Formats: sequence, C-alpha cells, structure tokens
Amino acid sequence: MPVRRDWARLVSPGKVGIAVSNIPRACIDMPTQLSDAYALLRTFLTALGPAGDVAGRAEEIVANIGTSNGSIWQQLVGETDYHGLTLLMTPIVAARLKTSPGVISDDGRRSFLALASRHRQLNVIREAAIDRLLTAFAAADVQIILLKGAALAHLIYPSPELRPMVDIDILIDPHDAEAAVRIASDLGYAFASRHPSKSAGRLHHIPAGEITQSGFRIFLEIHVEAMNLDQPRRLSFSNLASKPKPFDRGAGPQGLALGHTDMLRHLAGHAFDPAHRIRLIHLYDLWRYQAIFRDAIDWREIEARFGYVVTVLRLVSQVFSGAQAPAEAGPVPAGLGLGMIPLSDIAASDMSMREKFDAIFSPPAWWLHGFYGVPPEQSLWMCRTVRHPATLVRWSLARAAGLAGFAGDWSWIETFNRRPGGQGESQ
Repeated sequence: MPVRRDWARLVSPGKVGIAVSNIPRACIDMPTQLSDAYALLRTFLTALGPAGDVAGRAEEIVANIGTSNGSIWQQLVGETDYHGLTLLMTPIVAARLKTSPGVISDDGRRSFLALASRHRQLNVIREAAIDRLLTAFAAADVQIILLKGAALAHLIYPSPELRPMVDIDILIDPHDAEAAVRIASDLGYAFASRHPSKSAGRLHHIPAGEITQSGFRIFLEIHVEAMNLDQPRRLSFSNLASKPKPFDRGAGPQGLALGHTDMLRHLAGHAFDPAHRIRLIHLYDLWRYQAIFRDAIDWREIEARFGYVVTVLRLVSQVFSGAQAPAEAGPVPAGLGLGMIPLSDIAASDMSMREKFDAIFSPPAWWLHGFYGVPPEQSLWMCRTVRHPATLVRWSLARAAGLAGFAGDWSWIETFNRRPGGQGESQ
C-alpha cells in the first residue's frame, strides 16, 4: 500500500499527526481480535449518538456506561489517538477522572492531556492554513474541493477541533495540477519531487507539500483522484454525481465539499482502505453524516448506482449498535473492526510464510464485505476466489510499474521548489 503519513506520528513541535506508539514492522502479526478498550470506545460513541455534543453529555455517559477497570482506561487513553478520537473522548476521560482520579496513572493522564492540548493548538494552525489556501486558490480562479476532515470538521461536528486530520486533503481537476502546486508553493509549501516509495505504484495525489507553522509541520495532499487507486472504484472531477456544495467555515472563507452522494461514496471507500484496524473515526463520520443529512440524501440514487455505500452503512450499524442504516444490519461477518494489513507491512513483517499468505489471501470477512461492497448476508465465495485474487494481481502490477519508473513523472515540481517562497518556511 502507499507509504504515507499516518495517525502514528506524535503531535509534538516539529511533527504533525497523532498516536501514542509506533509499532516496528518486524513486530507486526495477524490481528485476530480487538481490545476491551476498543469495545469501550464503541460503546461511548454509540451512547453519544450521531449528533450528540459530548461536552454536554460526558458525565451522563460515564455514569451509565463507565467501567472502573483501570487497565481498560489505561488502554483507552492510548487507543483514542489511533482512532482519531482524542478530543471527542477528552470530556469523557475528564468525567471519569472526576469520579475516580486513580483510574488512569499520573503518567497516562499527563500524556493524554498534553496530547489533547497539542491537538487544540494544531487545529487553530491548520484551520488558518486552510483559510490561506482557500483565499489563494479563489484568487487564482482554481476550484478545489476540501476532502475528509477538512470538510467534515465543519459539516458534522459541533466544533472543528473534534475532527482531527492527518493531512489537509484537497481535490482538483487534473488539468490544474501545475497551477495548484504553484499556488501552494507561493504560500510556502515545499513539495517532494516523487512519492516516498516507488513500490507504492501510481498514487491518487501529487507528492505531498509541507510547511512548518509555529513549530508544527503541516502536510498538504493535492488529489487528482479522491479514492486511493487500490480501491475498486474511482471518484474525481470527471465522474461526480452532483455539483460540489459550498459550506460555511466559521470566520474563515467558505469551503467547497462533495455533494451528499459523492461524500458518501468517498467516505465509504476511504473507511475500508487496507489497515490493521478500521479507524473508528472513519466509521463514526459515516454514521454522523448519513444521520445529519438523511432527508437531503438521494437514497434511491445511492441504492441504484452505488450499492456498496448501502453495504458499508450496514456494516457501520453493526459497529454502533442501533445505528440507523438504509437497510437492516444483517448478520455480522467475522472480524468486525479488523482490516486487511497493508501489503508493505506484510512484506516487512516477521510473520511466517503461512501467516503472510493468510494475511494477503484471507483478510477478515468483515473487511472484504466493506471493501468489495458485498452485502453481509451474501457469500464471499466469488469474492475470495475471483475478485480478491484479481485485485491482488492489479496491486502487484501497479507496484511493479512503480518500481520500473512508470508511476508518474513529478520532476517538474522542482521548478516550483526552487522559486522564492517555495521552501516550506515558517510563516
């Protein structure tokens, strides 16, 4: 899978991202179950619901659900960041500490609160960076669509800080690629001249841009295609189901987001990108979005043209008990919450050959249903015997092409990096 910045970066001056630990690739094994802390996070999110304000309900939720098991709480403060839930869970952790101060160790409490504080700092810096990008692109008359957290933070969360993001992701028309890099370079972003790994194959975005602001590194991904190219579906300017929709961003300039159908297409695909565990924030995004905009979504179009979205929403309703979906949740496939380990991690691990074979050819059933859009009541036989092996061949050919130098020529980016203002300076 493509090498990219991930939740496994510490939020500290000089680095942007989240997470509490980095797992050495040699230590990777086949996940077979999820932790008790994961189950507790699911329970908290289910209690919060798709439109709840956690700040106002934290004490109620903890009183009704909270466990006094210190080891689970200790795990939970570590897992929140992997799942992108640190600031969503901060009021709940605070409410638990108020009633049981010793349930989390002093070191764990200090680390969690410091991480939450840095997330808040980062949110202010990142929103200001998005403001500047929107203003500069509008001045140049180049249309951009804000993707993922950059849009969702304002569309479905009561405060933008509650929806963290790894990068600022924007979607452009491929014909505007050079113009987009020029505009961002003029703002101080420095772009890599190639992707980090040739073996990743052709990617769906230009090599990332980077700028340092107030000691934090901000990364910008300019997408020419919204979906990861390992996905079986495509989503770009050329095949949008509807016009993008403007939305308010507080005191900043308006942003442009995907229309409802396209947003669900994107979120449903993105949630099931290969990963060791499916991040709860991606599933919670889907629950919140379809609940908040339920009456405005064209469900007939989605069912007729994008059936995989309905399947993914049904799987989401299995994670959050009682979550409303366009159809009944259906039977729960094995491996709920588990994903397919990225190929690069499988190759670099010290798993046995049999374990690697199983990880590649027999990923968890729950992930297969979501990635390929197979309804949970249907058999995976055709998927396991035909579709998934065919996908593995496609992935392998794409990576071979990348190693052979056919993953795209981005050398022209160096022209912009050499210009004044194109070196990623602090602003």
